[in-house]
Amino acid sequence: MKEAAKKVAERLRDASSVLIISHIDADGISSGSIASYVLDHIGIKNEIRFVKKLDEKLIADLEAGNHELIWFTDLGSGYVHMLGNLNAVISDHHVPSEVKVETFEEKEDVGTSTSSSPKTLFDFSEASGTPTPVTSNILQVNPHLVGRDGSTDISGAGTAYLVARELAPELKWLASIAIVGAVGDLQDRGEGKLIGTNREILEDAIESGAMEAIVDIGLYGRETRPLYKLIQYTSDPELIGLSGNYRACMNFLMSLDIDLKAGEKWRSWSDLDRMEQRRLLSALSNFASREELLSEIYLFVNEKPGTSLHEAKEFATLLNSCGRYGKAEVAFEVCKGDRATYLNQAFDLQGGHKKYLVQSMKIIEEMGIETMDNIQYVHAGDQILDSVIGIVAGMVLGSGKIPKHMPIFAFSDAEDGVKVSGRSTDDMAAMGIDLSELMSKITEEIGGIGGGHNVAAGATIEAGKEDEFLQLADKMVGEMILRARDG
Repeated sequence: MKEAAKKVAERLRDASSVLIISHIDADGISSGSIASYVLDHIGIKNEIRFVKKLDEKLIADLEAGNHELIWFTDLGSGYVHMLGNLNAVISDHHVPSEVKVETFEEKEDVGTSTSSSPKTLFDFSEASGTPTPVTSNILQVNPHLVGRDGSTDISGAGTAYLVARELAPELKWLASIAIVGAVGDLQDRGEGKLIGTNREILEDAIESGAMEAIVDIGLYGRETRPLYKLIQYTSDPELIGLSGNYRACMNFLMSLDIDLKAGEKWRSWSDLDRMEQRRLLSALSNFASREELLSEIYLFVNEKPGTSLHEAKEFATLLNSCGRYGKAEVAFEVCKGDRATYLNQAFDLQGGHKKYLVQSMKIIEEMGIETMDNIQYVHAGDQILDSVIGIVAGMVLGSGKIPKHMPIFAFSDAEDGVKVSGRSTDDMAAMGIDLSELMSKITEEIGGIGGGHNVAAGATIEAGKEDEFLQLADKMVGEMILRARDG
């Protein structure tokens, strides 16, 4: 990836202007911010456009735009087979599509499939002998091309940072924004900390003085949630008797003789002194193991404690709160340093995002989850935004109220069809379930575009084909489990 990042950086340096295309989620916004900031720094004119996805219409618009160079961040790899007419570079971590490629020996057409196991050819023509993935005229930084897992090893923001580090090594603090992208994509969930290439990026963030890593309580909302909400809204791990029970949480906290308010303000975990934190953690260990309660936490040294900007997960949620509602540019400016106008707008959007998620969960609860032999699903129609349905699906799966051994597929009406978001877990991935492969293969068969990661993937399909999708998904998940079980 470092060698690929060098080549991408060389192509970027030769450009006088660059159009950045990035995704609307926390990882995409982090990615685009890193790209734009480093290009600003080295004096290359740039503009950015945030999109929900790549499709034929957008690609046709880009082809007609006659752009000197396009930098795709946190997307693009799954659509390389469609980008042949563009002068472009990609920094992404999603599973690449198979493309027409050239080597120094021969030309070989490997098709336009979106299989999760792309055939990778390498160019050994350089004197160094270092193999470099070749994908038509598109240069890519992507972990899958070098045998790494894009759902755990590095995020889209991480791949953008590798390029930025080649362009301007003095901007090492940008690694901290890459960490936001990684935790926004839940890349720390499996081990309770970032691993792989993410670990190297974290070291850069710490060395720059922008970030510190500590082992502390891993419940979401340690900076901003009142203590009772921190516990009440925790579902992973589930705190039996406390999770989802406001009164039980209040009684529990009052029994510990911890002041829940400072004046009129509800206290959060970050407001407690160390003795109070230890007392609360010890009491919580009666409801879950310390291993489940503790994880590595990534803090921004120069941001104010008790705010969404101080901790990487809450920072990522702030970004999502903007991007999912068509305001990615607001979050983009916050990432690039705005701490006034745009930050206040972002906080306002975050408040609305929280309310919308609560409403969406109620909608799903009223609808109910349908089950098949191997999967479960819900169709929200036009009641939940297609840009948010994936987040809601993940929340439902982690709520403890539905089976945890079956992937969930959530449908939502979109302008160009029906959005379907699939969510599973690391345990399901270990059982052989790969949602990226599933989305790619099903959309090949019934039409549409799909892909993503093994535990989180999405697709857009034609309205009316939901039942066909579900039948194929149910069958495919069963086959994946059997295939893994049989070795």
